[in-house]
Amino acid sequence: MPYQIMYSSQAATPMTISGLEQILIDARSGNEARNVTGALIYVDGVFFQILEGDKDVVSHLMTSIASDSRHHSVKVFYEGVVDAPAFDSWRMAYLSPTAEQMSAWAGLPGTATLETLLDDIDRDPRRAPTILVNVLKALAQ
Repeated sequence: MPYQIMYSSQAATPMTISGLEQILIDARSGNEARNVTGALIYVDGVFFQILEGDKDVVSHLMTSIASDSRHHSVKVFYEGVVDAPAFDSWRMAYLSPTAEQMSAWAGLPGTATLETLLDDIDRDPRRAPTILVNVLKALAQ
């Protein structure tokens, strides 16, 4: 059964479009080789990422990601075995919603800032699957 991790982190410096594109190129290539799928969301200097695949592979990848100097303050919201991969056709999907869209995806419309939203998710990690479902809906549009 696939293993899934959801985390957020703060960009060390504001990301440029070309910087984000390079991250996606590298992630998609590496994920293809490792049979990892997932999604990357970037909002107001914050990364929110979902990774899924073999537990050992995803855990090793997460260790590598946590030591990447392009970001800091890595916070894992959810990790565990899932029945099926949510992003099985995406080596690395990408979305760049507004903070308001992220709040709505988390079931917290009207949350003032992304930082507040992430604090709310940290206090109640059960919101993570709601975000996942809504990310999938956004990708389907």
